[in-house]
Amino acid sequence: MNISIRCPDNMYQFGLVTLLGEIFSLEMAQQKLRIERYHPNNMTTADIMILKLSPGEHYLCHAEFYTRSPRLIVGLIEREHIPARGEIPTCIRKIVFIPQDTSVSQMGEMIKQHWLSVKKAGLSSEGRSCLHCPQKTFTAQQRQLIFLLLSGFTSKQIGIHMHICHKTVLAHRRALMNKFRLRTDCELLQFLAAAQDKRAYSMGMHQGVSR
Repeated sequence: MNISIRCPDNMYQFGLVTLLGEIFSLEMAQQKLRIERYHPNNMTTADIMILKLSPGEHYLCHAEFYTRSPRLIVGLIEREHIPARGEIPTCIRKIVFIPQDTSVSQMGEMIKQHWLSVKKAGLSSEGRSCLHCPQKTFTAQQRQLIFLLLSGFTSKQIGIHMHICHKTVLAHRRALMNKFRLRTDCELLQFLAAAQDKRAYSMGMHQGVSR
């Protein structure tokens, strides 16, 4: 069994590795258990993918799962950010959300039970169709705003660059936060970093229609 973990917090990831080792040690007694840090190259071999999600990230296209998705995807997310099932992009429609504040023992039991359910159901790991996908995308103006924010521009500098007034910049910023249900500037920055990574995967694979 191959398990891949994407988590920017090294201590949190260490805890996950320890937890998963304990969960599957008995089941995998006669087989090799590999737990490794997430990388696009191990997408083709991962049976379980565990993602520590940034706020709003779950509304974006996960193009890395377009051609081949792990049998079980677990999204660790703040409880307040868990979306309605109909808002989840097609590429991760089977994702299992677990609140980050869940106790270690309960989290371990949830992951194990979902894995047993997946095995029993015999779910395949085929690619996902983007037809009628509810993913949220960016307008051209929002993409420009994101680029400038990530480049460290102030609202005043962004206004000059985009030829709009300072108040309009703030309005666009607030609209972006509302669209992806972000509550604070810290969540916005976390989301922008995640969106930048997602764009690197999705470019050249397929384009979403702006909503």
